[in-house]
Amino acid sequence: MPRDPDAHLLDLEGTVERLRSSLETLEWALQLIPEGWTHRSPGGTLSPEPGAWSAAMNLAHLATYEETFPAAVLEDLLEGGNGLGRVASLDEGTFAAQSMALASEPIPTILGRLQAAREHEIERARQFTAAAFTAPATPAWGGIGMGPPRWSPARVLAKTVQHTFEHGHAIMTIAVFAPRELVED
Repeated sequence: MPRDPDAHLLDLEGTVERLRSSLETLEWALQLIPEGWTHRSPGGTLSPEPGAWSAAMNLAHLATYEETFPAAVLEDLLEGGNGLGRVASLDEGTFAAQSMALASEPIPTILGRLQAAREHEIERARQFTAAAFTAPATPAWGGIGMGPPRWSPARVLAKTVQHTFEHGHAIMTIAVFAPRELVED
């Protein structure tokens, strides 16, 4: 069985730790955001892009993405599929409406969904053998049905960490640059 050339960097426990620590960093950043700023777009003030997503929208996008793609790919792989059997499309537009609806909820609700999705992925990851965890098994993220399987379950979860960093950067930017009052000691 072929294995990922970076398998030594993608071991199960290390991957689980990165999934958990990236989520913990998001949780920390959310606590730094001043009251009233979690659901507003920072456009103009913090970002060169007018209409930039709020922290809530970034978080809701992460939650619905993780519920829709990585978990479904892992479940299909565990059932012997190629990872695409439960995924109609890897186009993020397929869950945009759900993300927008979720973004209107309070942060603890949105964060709870992301935490549950992340824990679900970790539970699924632990069901793979060490060899299967790093073996190419799905063409996901390489184009639906295109080419041979190149993504291992470990790579699917590494992509999840990358996606967390991508949207975590926006959340962290809001946390760091949102106006706040200084407190005198």
